Amino acid sequence: MSMKSFLVAVGAALALTTGLAIGILASRERSVPGQAEALVHTPLAVTPGGPLPILWDAPAFSFVDQNGRRFTDRDLRGTAWIADFMFTSCTSICPMMTARMAELQAAIPGDKVHFVSFSVDPDRDTSAVLRTYAKMWKADETRWHFLATDRKGLAETAKGMKTFVRPPDPDGSIQHSGIFTLADGDGRIRGVYDSGDAEALRQLVRDARRLSGTSTAGGVPVTETAWTLPEAGSQSARPGRALYASAGCAACHSQARVAPGLEGRLGSRVHLEDGREAVFEDAYVRESILDPIAKIAAGYPRMMPSYRGQLTDVQVDQLVEYVLSLPSPAGAPATGPAGKSAARAETVDPVCGMAVAPGAGTLTAEYGGRTFHFCSPTCRERFLQDPEKFVNR
Repeated sequence: MSMKSFLVAVGAALALTTGLAIGILASRERSVPGQAEALVHTPLAVTPGGPLPILWDAPAFSFVDQNGRRFTDRDLRGTAWIADFMFTSCTSICPMMTARMAELQAAIPGDKVHFVSFSVDPDRDTSAVLRTYAKMWKADETRWHFLATDRKGLAETAKGMKTFVRPPDPDGSIQHSGIFTLADGDGRIRGVYDSGDAEALRQLVRDARRLSGTSTAGGVPVTETAWTLPEAGSQSARPGRALYASAGCAACHSQARVAPGLEGRLGSRVHLEDGREAVFEDAYVRESILDPIAKIAAGYPRMMPSYRGQLTDVQVDQLVEYVLSLPSPAGAPATGPAGKSAARAETVDPVCGMAVAPGAGTLTAEYGGRTFHFCSPTCRERFLQDPEKFVNR
């Protein structure tokens, strides 16, 4: 049996016999592993310094990218590429995956490695939606391709990538895997990696560089970079601002359904999922960056990654300083230490007390002739179940 056949058989056997659950599916907290997912946790017999295994051939595909251009697998011939499956309205692991793809983009400079993000939501993720998403994440669009799929093509592509994808069903649920897949310039899959594992991502950087021929420069090995965010000092007069963008903070915290807003929050109260309260100040922001699950804001999932070990102490200081300095959005009343304002019902979530900046995409509900704004779908649902409980708090 060839190595290729053996690896595929091992992956299939593991998926069928062990019920391996790796916990990286979006939208529902259950795992339906495919062959690729099984390989994430199956050590491959690779000779140190030897070639990467050839696992299987990547499928042919043809979709429209974020700029409305037809993009196919043939456009990737001659370049290594890293692929994932995501959707723009995801409030689960997609923001984390996209943040990691952005870090990969920074860790592998040049044009020898491309990135492909297949949308698993054909009904909503049009080219225009994906273009906005790409710009929000500061994607290098010369080599990061966001593809608007169709149901038939998506099913065939997911099957060919040996991964699990289920587009929206009648109740609106979407399921997909959280793996990254590496392919070479001949369209052959050479590695599968857990997007939530830092060591796996370091290995992906090394493997992608090997495939692209960028692991050496003039015969001299390139020094391996640590799995950290790019240096920010040369990117802006305010280093924290560059870090805020490169870490994906802006992309997540600009969407109330994904993460709480950070503008104008200095001194305000933060209601936590366990019923406690915190004050939005230096210590809270710093802890949120390094140990985000210690204090989860009410109404939000445990999704934010820890940047401990990825940012230096100086970078943490710079990022904290920048977040605390963010002004309230234009037209939104400022909030004081008690999180109150002259128009509390219109600018503060009535359920959790979090300041909410009204604007496009903000969740709202009408009651008693007034419009209430919410930081998250969870708070809005609680309000709708019993508005009187929250209106006159």
